[in-house]
Amino acid sequence: MSVENIHLLKCIECGTDFFTEGERDFYNSRGLNMPKRCKACRTKKRIRYEQEEKERERLERQKELEEFLPTLPFKQIEKVEIILTDPNTTLFIIGNGFDIMHGVPSSYYNFRDTIGKNNILRFTLETYIRKDDVWGNFEDGLAYLDREMMLGTIDSWLDGFGVPDEDDDDFSAADFFAAQETAASPVFILTQELPKRFRRWVNTLEPHSVSKPLEGLLKVESRFINFNYTEFLETIYGVPGKNVLYIHGDRRNKKAQLVLGHGHDTEEVLGEWYHSNKGRKEFQPRIMGRKGRFYNNDNPVYLAYFLEDDTKGNWKSQMRYDAINNTVRIIEDYYDESAKKTSDVLAKNQLYFKSLADIKKIVVIGHSLSDVDYPYFKEINNYNRNSTEMKWCISWHSVDDLRRITKFVSVMDISNSNVGLFRT
Repeated sequence: MSVENIHLLKCIECGTDFFTEGERDFYNSRGLNMPKRCKACRTKKRIRYEQEEKERERLERQKELEEFLPTLPFKQIEKVEIILTDPNTTLFIIGNGFDIMHGVPSSYYNFRDTIGKNNILRFTLETYIRKDDVWGNFEDGLAYLDREMMLGTIDSWLDGFGVPDEDDDDFSAADFFAAQETAASPVFILTQELPKRFRRWVNTLEPHSVSKPLEGLLKVESRFINFNYTEFLETIYGVPGKNVLYIHGDRRNKKAQLVLGHGHDTEEVLGEWYHSNKGRKEFQPRIMGRKGRFYNNDNPVYLAYFLEDDTKGNWKSQMRYDAINNTVRIIEDYYDESAKKTSDVLAKNQLYFKSLADIKKIVVIGHSLSDVDYPYFKEINNYNRNSTEMKWCISWHSVDDLRRITKFVSVMDISNSNVGLFRT
């Protein structure tokens, strides 16, 4: 028997001999403690721990819900209590939770998992978006692309492409612009690759359940605003297509672009970023160097966003001045381009919203009621003849849903007595 195959330890759980001298040397060389369990028992322990952790989190969520729910000023109702006497005065608003409750893997985490860990799009999203959880609120995160990270590489790319000053005989416009585009490459990936990849993913979505949890609630003769790109209202419940407004696009229409993007005011996002960073020492006019001497700050981010007088900037060359400012234009154009074109959608569907003047009851199913979609709900209220009396039946699934509903009702100035909540 070789030395490598001599087992040195017994598992404290199952008693199996394990751990060879080769493994011992590996652990010792890295200062690691010797394991007490064999690999199989370690795996079982990890699975057991994960299950216990999930159960602990479930109990915490349940406790939080039990404490929070009684504090809400809204009536709790069951689906069977939602009486819809006239489909002509009823509007259903459908969100992604509708697809999910029918077994459609349509969360943004599902989208992430189809991309693959080493894909450049996923790398860009998880590296350049300044959000702790990019996928938890995916569209919102598109407004937080990291300016500093991109612009901070411009000098390296100018050097990498060997770009001299513009009056140099060896100056190449192709290399000059290539350096800028490379520094801002996340912009091109998100504006060009993301829509194509997202569309391909949406086209693959199918329900993995044959159940109809909303049977009896949905009235197919009613009106529907569907925020999903999928047609499952029609295929599962038989809702006529003419009754459904696919407000962000219908995946079956191959020529139409799907509406995707953030709902932020880009000037506000820029202002938020500016004020949270302007006090940092690396963005001050004078910077201390390695030898204790001060010099005029030549940081591209400082020059582009925090320098008050361009004529006093330490640009080093005209070429660098142009490169920094051109790159900034590429970056800043992104924020507007990645915004959800809500005003365009509203203008396109103005006649539809006007036709909702006599709606008396709105049933919201599986919609997150996020800020980005507030303009659509405000438009419904604006055109409704008696919006103050309109009844709202809103579905919820988690405490986070309840918090969003509370905010939504307040922002929309809906009377609490006109709101009923039902769990899905």
